[in-house]
Amino acid sequence: MATKTTERDILDQLHRRYGRTTMGARRYAVAEHVRNRPFDPVRIADFIAVDNWKTGGYALHGHEVKVSRSDWLTELRAPEKAEVFKRHMDYWWLVVSDRSIVRPGELPTGWGLLISCGPYLQVSHPAPRLEPEPLPREMLVSLARSVSRTAAGDAFGRDWDQPEVVR
Repeated sequence: MATKTTERDILDQLHRRYGRTTMGARRYAVAEHVRNRPFDPVRIADFIAVDNWKTGGYALHGHEVKVSRSDWLTELRAPEKAEVFKRHMDYWWLVVSDRSIVRPGELPTGWGLLISCGPYLQVSHPAPRLEPEPLPREMLVSLARSVSRTAAGDAFGRDWDQPEVVR
């Protein structure tokens, strides 16, 4: 019996996609579960990758992860949820665990589609380059906090979503 792909599996695939290094440095800074505001979030982006290279235009790639059709249908009924982040991104991606989650014609304008395929993600529909609005300072601070939190989880092998126990 096949195991169900989880959000954690998809996040790990996104880390592989954006984890390449050149000359000892990562091309992308990555963050999981980015809040739109540091302390009283209204919305959360599942994953953001910041291109650190000039040749990549220092692009911001936002990702919405869905592992079930019902979760995707909920997203479609409330497009304003993703718009909180999408309007500040150069690229916006829907990342799904299975091709059957998104039916033909359902992908909103301006979204790309990545599909889980083994240990990697396959581009099903390339994300178009968007015209992003400037990133508000509170969102920038929240992104920086999430990059730091994600990097700490990566460096110490911790679960990024579990609070650290201080003794």
